[in-house]
Amino acid sequence: MPGDSLLVDGRPLGEFVRRIVAEVLVVAPEEVRPGAALIRDLGAESIDFMDLVFRIEEGMGTRIPYTRWQQFLQETLAGRDPTVAITVETVEAFARRESPS
Repeated sequence: MPGDSLLVDGRPLGEFVRRIVAEVLVVAPEEVRPGAALIRDLGAESIDFMDLVFRIEEGMGTRIPYTRWQQFLQETLAGRDPTVAITVETVEAFARRESPS
């Protein structure tokens, strides 16, 4: 993201998120593109989201209860279909929200 000054694990937040999404979902990094739906396009399953939250937590060096991810999705998706609504940008927005200030 242009002007993004938040670094995680030595990388800009967006790059960090794309890398961990590719690793967790075992997909090529080029498949993790803007707008990619993690479930529909990249094959994510519910257990993968736990791993993503753990890796965000680990990279940021802060404790993030999984219930915060669930709450974030309820607030963010507002009844939308999660198979298409949980995108790479959704994960990045969550990570940004959870980042230590």
